[in-house]
Amino acid sequence: MRRAADPRRPPFARQRTPSSPAPNRATDCWRRVPLKHQALITAAALTLFAGGALADEARQPVTTELSYSFEGDKNFSGGLRKGSATLGSGLLDVTFDSEAAGWWPGGTLFIEGLLDHGRNPSDFIGDVQTASNIADGNRTRLQQMWYEQRLGQGLSLLAGLHDLNSEFDVSEYASLFLNSSFGIAPDISANAQGISIFPQAGWAVRLFLQLNEAISLRMAVYDGDPTTRTVTGREGYMKIVEAAWSSGEAAWKIGGWQHSGDKTAPDGRLYGSNGGIYGVIDQPLTRWEGGALGLFVQWGLAQKDRNDFSNYLGAGIHVAGPIPGRGDDEFGLAVARAGFSDIYRRVNGSTRAETAIEATYQLQLRPWLQLHPAFQWILHPGGDPKLADAKVGMLRATITLP
Repeated sequence: MRRAADPRRPPFARQRTPSSPAPNRATDCWRRVPLKHQALITAAALTLFAGGALADEARQPVTTELSYSFEGDKNFSGGLRKGSATLGSGLLDVTFDSEAAGWWPGGTLFIEGLLDHGRNPSDFIGDVQTASNIADGNRTRLQQMWYEQRLGQGLSLLAGLHDLNSEFDVSEYASLFLNSSFGIAPDISANAQGISIFPQAGWAVRLFLQLNEAISLRMAVYDGDPTTRTVTGREGYMKIVEAAWSSGEAAWKIGGWQHSGDKTAPDGRLYGSNGGIYGVIDQPLTRWEGGALGLFVQWGLAQKDRNDFSNYLGAGIHVAGPIPGRGDDEFGLAVARAGFSDIYRRVNGSTRAETAIEATYQLQLRPWLQLHPAFQWILHPGGDPKLADAKVGMLRATITLP
């Protein structure tokens, strides 16, 4: 968060007066640390505290998860050019439970720090849907820091730095895949003027209502430009609402979003807002001993007179335990089609859509180690009719330490 006076000073720092005692060196050094790094250092300290002093507690006030993913990608043919890239993403999550700490019931504080490095394979693939969902360049930052309070039966309020895609437009089955469109669809992520998702979350207020055992409703307002980490209103606000029906592993969701900031269309015309609707289906199909088969569908529509993408459709199958004796492994085959708007096609001479087909397999080698090979066939990368289809091989390894 940027502060007008001195962004290096924590919010509780007071201006020194002649009568104030001289600060010691440790305090001075701490005040010079940027706020995001203070939060990450605090999270690391809580991690050590949770792993040590609280190790014997049945319900720990502080829980942590540390993970790191390393990925190697190669474009064998097509796209902009052949090429290879390595990239990685480290994640530290710290959760504080106020009730477990013996304070007040229903309070949760969550802090998330990210460390990303490497090259984006889309630089040589030329795709717009982004083949790797951890591609972010080289950055260390505070991604999320929010507080949630349960207010009653089935009601909660959340405020702080919050990733929209941690709750909205989420398919559990699609989360297996590496292409970014299976995380959050491009009809939202690529069209909205500013959106609070990876790699930059913004300030938000979110309300959640569990209406009954099956039906829930969530709504939120986000900063219109998360990259600034300040909320002025000049960049507008991102508003989103989603209703969901769920039963077991099945979930049917429908939502709508609206951004109140200025939107520049592909032809240069300026609009005062932007919006769209979307839906997600996760549907189990059958089960067997040690495995299960499920289907997912994603769809989205956006205002076609001002957006690059006017429609999106994603679908695929998810298989848990595809090989006898390997119940923790997962296999998936899916397709993501991002349809360009007519106005975008007229201005850029693009094809009707970019389509990514992905086959992936996740091996659970140890409770803490996953190996994740994938292959993507990307048709019409970037919608450029001059580019041949790209064939991309990917291999990701993930270590997770609770």
